[in-house]
This record gives sequence, structure tokens and C-alpha cells, in this order.
Amino acid sequence: MQKRYDRRSHYQNRRTGFKLGAVTLGLAALLLPACNIPTQQADTTVTTEDVSEDTASLIGQEITVRNIVEDTIGEDGFIVEADTGEPVLIINNTGVPFVLPDPNIPIQATGTVERFSADEIESQYGISLDRNLYAEYEDQPVIVAASMALAPNPETFYNAPEGYFADQAIAVEGNVRLLEETNNAFALYEEGWANDVGVLAIGVDEYLEGVPIEEGENVAVTGIAEQANEQLLREANLGWDDAQLQEFLARYENRPVIVVDGVYPSAVDPAPGS
Repeated sequence: MQKRYDRRSHYQNRRTGFKLGAVTLGLAALLLPACNIPTQQADTTVTTEDVSEDTASLIGQEITVRNIVEDTIGEDGFIVEADTGEPVLIINNTGVPFVLPDPNIPIQATGTVERFSADEIESQYGISLDRNLYAEYEDQPVIVAASMALAPNPETFYNAPEGYFADQAIAVEGNVRLLEETNNAFALYEEGWANDVGVLAIGVDEYLEGVPIEEGENVAVTGIAEQANEQLLREANLGWDDAQLQEFLARYENRPVIVVDGVYPSAVDPAPGS
């Protein structure tokens, strides 16, 4: 099971890892849709293989999957890969068009597992579907997604051109690097990344209350991107003095930070793709 960090108990302050005397964090781009629909995450994260091969036990459950899109169908249908079993259909029920700028970037989708019926999808969710396009998927497993997000790994996120993820929900999965002399923030990185610097996530304390997070723990972080600027960093109450703040801004000019709206321990390996 994949559960959101409990925010009710007292947050145990554990700060290890890098000091900001020499700031060594990388950043990346991330923005939610213009309508500001929050990225959701279900309590259960499964693989697309689970949905394909064990459909019966998942019918009616809200789940989260992350994987590469193999194909698109019309405006609202997405076929995600499965290493074993058949690919799985996802229907976008967010009310916002979902644009995939690069087929190599995985997506994260949270929604309810059902047996696909075009008639029932149209009747229950008000989504108009072309019967000819979806005919072969009748009675096959489908995830009716209430939330969809691009799910780049930290390195792809970090290396993306400015504004690349603009107007898209983002869910970044990686390993946690705790930061000394820093409040309300941690960094995300991934093993094998040559730069091994990480992506800064701010506004995390309320999501970690009562659950001390471990150095190197694999988590999924959802939120929005904000361009790094002095006002944003001061309002985040990071505990930085003026010298640390100015050093950060000088080193990471034109790179946004993740303003977090959710932190979740990961139950599965990061999705493939670059």
C-alpha cells in the first residue's frame, strides 16, 4: 500500500546530508494545469502488469500507476506499456486536456479500475468516445483517471529546457537527500545520475509531521514549479541567511523549484524512461 505521509503528529526534525555553505542542489521545471487541479495519489500504487493480469481483484479500486505511454486514442485515451500481459487503457477524466510533450517521459495516473464499456463511460462520466477507435478495448481493463501527471525522473526534470513542463501536472519520484541547516525542504535525486545533485522540493514539513523520513528513501513528490526567486525562498522559511540565499540564486539562475502539494512513500520502482 502507498500512503500519504501523516501530518497529524509532531514532525521529528532530522537533518543530515549536505550543508548549504556550498549549495549543491539542482532544479527542474514543473507546473500544474492552469485550472490548478491538484495532482492526486491513491493509497495503492500498482504496476500496469497488475492491472492487466489481475483485473478482477482491482475492479472498483482507486489506484496509481506510472509508466510510458505506448499510444494515444483520440483526445482522452492513453495506452500504457506493460512488461508482461496486455497494455492498459487509461481514460482521461480530469476535465483538462492532457498533453504528452515527449513519448519518453512516463506519466502518472490515479483513477478507478473498471471493465471498459464505451456506453457506460459516456453515461457515467460524460466523456464522448468514438466507438470505432475504442471497439477493440470493450470489456478490457481500463483506468478512469481523475488525475494525470507527467512523471519525469529527477535527471530529466533537471535537464529540461526552461518552461518545458509549463501548464502540466508533475509527479517526480526519487530518493530523498535531507539537508542540514535547512527547514521545510529536501532534495530529490536518483542513483546513477552522473551529476548526483538533486531537485529542490520546498514546503514539505506539513506532509512529514509524525513520520521521520530517511536519507535515501524513495518517495513520489507532487506539486507545482515556481521560478526560484528571493521572495519565494524567504516565504518558504528555509532558515537560510542572506549569503546562503544569494548563493543559491546565483548558482541556479533560471531553474524552478518544486512547491510541494504531496509527498508519498513509493511502493514501486520509478517508471522507466528518460
